[in-house]
Amino acid sequence: MAFKMENDKQVKKMSAAIRLLNTEEFTTVRCLDLSLIAFGIPWSSPCQNQHKILVSLTKKSAGIVTIARVDVESHPEIAEKINIQTVPTLVIYQKNREIKRLVGIQSFTALQALLSDLQGNA
Repeated sequence: MAFKMENDKQVKKMSAAIRLLNTEEFTTVRCLDLSLIAFGIPWSSPCQNQHKILVSLTKKSAGIVTIARVDVESHPEIAEKINIQTVPTLVIYQKNREIKRLVGIQSFTALQALLSDLQGNA
């Protein structure tokens, strides 16, 4: 799935759709029933493309999963604590337990199918 680059105004609007977490919020969000946390850096093209996919996924998965993100440059302590070595990395938590780690850009279709499966097994 190809995503065209958006202008700065659109990127800022999309960024607001997915909460940017600090250390305390990260701890809270990963304890929810089902959460997907994206680890990345804002200036990385792959991370920007993954973010656009996640924004689309957020619209389709409301009520199923909480999607949030962590800027690993602003919060290297989080990345170090859970051993994030490559960005983008997506980590799915279920009640504070890591159940899936995906490294590299993940397609909308693959993420939607994975979340649907996880919801069905919950």
